[in-house]
Amino acid sequence: MDRFVYVLLLLGLTGIGWGQDSSGNRAAAPPGEAVLFDPLPVVEAASLHAQSLLEAPASVTIITDQDIQRRGYRTLADALSDTRGMFVSYDRIYRYVGVRGFSIPGDLNTRFLVMINGHSLTENVYSAAGYFGEDFGLDMDLIKRIEIIRGPSSALYGSNGMFATVNIVTKSPVEYGPLRVSAEAGSFGERKLQLSTSQYLGRGANLLVSASVFNNVGGSLYFPQFDSPDTNHGRVSDADGEKGYHTFANLIWQNWSVLAYFNSREKLVPTGAWGSIFGDRGNKMMDSRGFVESAYQRNVGAEGQIRWRIYYDQYRSANRVDFESEVGVLDARQGGDGDWLGTQLTYRFRVPRLGFLTVGSEASVDLRSSMYAYYQSPVYQPLIEIDRPDRSFAVFFQQEWELSRHWKAYLGGRLDDSRNNDGSLTPRIGLIYQPSKASAVKLLYGRSFRNPSAFEQFYEDGVTQFANPGVDYERMQTWEAVFEQRLAKKLELSANLYHYRLNNLITAVPLENGAQQYRNAALINSTGFEVEAKGQLTSRLKADASLAVQRSDYSSDGYQAINSPARVGKLLVEGPLFGDRWWWSAGLQYLSERDTFLTGAVPAVYLVNASLTSRRLPKDMEVELGVHNLLNRRYWDPVGVAQGNVQEQDGCGVFLRLSWAPRTLTAEHHRTGTGDAAERLEP
Repeated sequence: MDRFVYVLLLLGLTGIGWGQDSSGNRAAAPPGEAVLFDPLPVVEAASLHAQSLLEAPASVTIITDQDIQRRGYRTLADALSDTRGMFVSYDRIYRYVGVRGFSIPGDLNTRFLVMINGHSLTENVYSAAGYFGEDFGLDMDLIKRIEIIRGPSSALYGSNGMFATVNIVTKSPVEYGPLRVSAEAGSFGERKLQLSTSQYLGRGANLLVSASVFNNVGGSLYFPQFDSPDTNHGRVSDADGEKGYHTFANLIWQNWSVLAYFNSREKLVPTGAWGSIFGDRGNKMMDSRGFVESAYQRNVGAEGQIRWRIYYDQYRSANRVDFESEVGVLDARQGGDGDWLGTQLTYRFRVPRLGFLTVGSEASVDLRSSMYAYYQSPVYQPLIEIDRPDRSFAVFFQQEWELSRHWKAYLGGRLDDSRNNDGSLTPRIGLIYQPSKASAVKLLYGRSFRNPSAFEQFYEDGVTQFANPGVDYERMQTWEAVFEQRLAKKLELSANLYHYRLNNLITAVPLENGAQQYRNAALINSTGFEVEAKGQLTSRLKADASLAVQRSDYSSDGYQAINSPARVGKLLVEGPLFGDRWWWSAGLQYLSERDTFLTGAVPAVYLVNASLTSRRLPKDMEVELGVHNLLNRRYWDPVGVAQGNVQEQDGCGVFLRLSWAPRTLTAEHHRTGTGDAAERLEP
């Protein structure tokens, strides 16, 4: 089967250049159809300003709002799982995204950044950025584009920017319709309602408000490790559900933009994790995340630009796990609360005869970073209450040298310091050669780091975990070579070769008394190669094929490359039906076998997904119909030992989404969508 998948992916990589007519020339696009890769998308998070993908000092993938709609992506995890070199694991609590062969089960996605319009979602208790399912509180039709920047970003963003940065750019109020109502249902009990509106408030002010609620029942599951009469032969039902809400608001007025983002999700845990009662509906995890940010942006002189943002963030976690005991059922509660304030100031300007220089500073103050644990019943018993707030400050710069018409160099660095952690200096160097406007060769080097979280440093209950205030921060060095080429505006080729070395990996180490403690316990060396080709096979068929190959070595006894696929392949094909009224999409995802903590390796995975969408139906109706795991293949993901070591994933599932979005705009709404406010959306 591995050989079959390899052949299919290679055919996709080579066949994208075959779409030719009988004379040997590429088939021309029909009149009125936009050229696939013209204009080239822009990315902002790679250098704190808008630039083309060829100019960016990184290997970048852009997922547009059109891609999201046509491929039927319902969550951020859906979109990232179709992206070159990335893969998603699920332990029935959280979804974990891996890149470049790294995704240790249960690590809460602490080694890369997820941002909304440049605002980091990493919280201050567990340092988690694990928001990829419904726990990501931004509904997908609010997204303008997803910027995926591979490699280190600590030189710009500080801690946690190690493997990749995912920046979600939202649609502006002037880009969104006046009203959208949608309802969604799926074969695993998914149910969701969403209401969004955008209004012109007068005097140049535009407001977008969106809210949604979901209540997913979940399907019936079977766990062979619990196959006994006492545990219903390993079968559970109505214990895999989740419920919650998403809210988002964006107000744009002159040079100001105000964002508000608040969401909450409660997830039932059906797996008997941590030795809890198997199938007990009392086992649940609740996470909520929110922030309010006010941002100001202004051009200074002919080529300068200043940005300032100030924000308040909050995080809440409240978890319950039921255990059997001699005195009855123990209702154990554990969680954390975080609140913090922050600000960032950047100034970009041209230095004569050198190029553009960006300088900036960032500071944050924790109002609280608390963790708690107690027994609720049969008798209330407090266990721990810890609060270790942090303060941090950073300064950074980035110089862009225009060496010649074809050569450009980047030199940047950032100095971070905080009360709870040692200072860290992270440089970045890039050299870009562009022989033409359609090609680029990039040589890149960067250092990155991750501070230990408050949980890893200070959590101690005397039974399951002991604190380690002396744990050091992780350090990583990354070298990368990137080649990118556009051909005839219809074909894009890219390839990148990388090597990284990660020191002081922080991981939970078992102790002799059965508890654990977080320590710096491993060194990782990894080398990999990625190649991708995307373009238009014919006038009505588009394709995107990629293959990533890597090898990771853990240089410490007792550790190995868990959940680290040596090969990751993707093949996407899509095109219109019935003129341009409908759009179909199909995708193949392939992961080679992956090691687990306890039981060898899980088999290779190959999944086929498909979708059918339309946004031109009568009465302003829109339809999205999707099928996940079309071939109903059985497959497993490696997960944490406490979650069962491996988890079987869902079989074939179908979802349907109906939306009503009237296209008749008021005169005021239409007028403001083409004026100055819209131009201010992109720096």
